[in-house]
Amino acid sequence: MIEIKNLNKFYNKGRQNQICAVNNTTLSLPDSGMIAFFGKSGCGKTTLLNIIGGLDKPQSGQVLLDGESVSPTSYRTRNAKIGYIFQNYNLSKSMTVYENVASSMRLCGVTDEDEIEQRTLA
Repeated sequence: MIEIKNLNKFYNKGRQNQICAVNNTTLSLPDSGMIAFFGKSGCGKTTLLNIIGGLDKPQSGQVLLDGESVSPTSYRTRNAKIGYIFQNYNLSKSMTVYENVASSMRLCGVTDEDEIEQRTLA
């Protein structure tokens, strides 16, 4: 389960052009299923996802994944439990979808080819 507690993220904090991208947000996301965030361009959707994924750091608040803190420095948790698909995938055009996914797992340290196949096809 992902828990978000009192999350805040500002850009240009304390300046005249300060932007509040995430404002005191608290929510819990279930272990499975699909979640969609909708909103106008610039309302903080990507910022929130970057913080949840450990790619960006909030000014305050906390993100917990199965009780473990997620941050840009929590490499083990991110590597083992978080998958991130960017809007611009940066996939290798010379490889199939399967090969792109499988190679990502190899980069993360998965060496068992049967496990790679099972996880890629799931």
